[in-house]
Amino acid sequence: MFSFRAHLRYSLLLWALSASAAGACGAAGAPARIVDIDAHGDLVLADGGRARVAGLETADARAGLAAWVGADLEMARLAPRPDRWGRWLADFRRADGVWLSDDWLERGWARVAPEFETRDCEIARLQREARARAAQRGLWAEPGAILAAGQGDELAAREGRLVIVEGRVLRVGVGRARVYLDLARRGGFSVAAPRKLELALRRRGVELMSLAGRTIRVRGVAEHRFGPRIEIVDPNMLEVTGVAEGAKPGG
Repeated sequence: MFSFRAHLRYSLLLWALSASAAGACGAAGAPARIVDIDAHGDLVLADGGRARVAGLETADARAGLAAWVGADLEMARLAPRPDRWGRWLADFRRADGVWLSDDWLERGWARVAPEFETRDCEIARLQREARARAAQRGLWAEPGAILAAGQGDELAAREGRLVIVEGRVLRVGVGRARVYLDLARRGGFSVAAPRKLELALRRRGVELMSLAGRTIRVRGVAEHRFGPRIEIVDPNMLEVTGVAEGAKPGG
């Protein structure tokens, strides 16, 4: 079975290769009813099928299901067929028009995990997540929901898991295939961005080469092969949150 890290990296690679492809996020259709959630966090459906809510990492899915179990729902299938474990990648809509993903994000029960199937609604989802974060609802009230770039030990402990890290860019380095953003001194946390992502980021108003001195927030799978770092392949994985002083450009 794929690890969470392998699945997320594969999904993000598909996003990078197909960012211009058309796709729906939230086109409900098939009637469905959720009856339970299993030990792996997958939703058990009344017809015997299983589903995973695409593009989210849930903090407390069982608590979040209270208003959804047993309700008559419509299921939006965000992939043409189940995954290799027989799960539909999906979202669900109640009769009042509320989507399960929106509900969980607004209440702070989940955070956005960029994924190919949800690429067309990530910006709206990030806005909902931001509201929950500002209000410190759900997981956002917990220590460590956002890690500081200097928390190297904690980042190492979360290797292979989705993390959100915030810090000031001390230096921007350029390689043949990647741009590197150093948010700590030598051996500390960094962000690697493929050069082919520069255009997509520029369209979002983010110039990688001009980020020295800026405070950024990044989300992705924590890696530790070359020291603590995140590799981004989706422009929504990086947010510019502020300006700081004393950083060094280029080099």
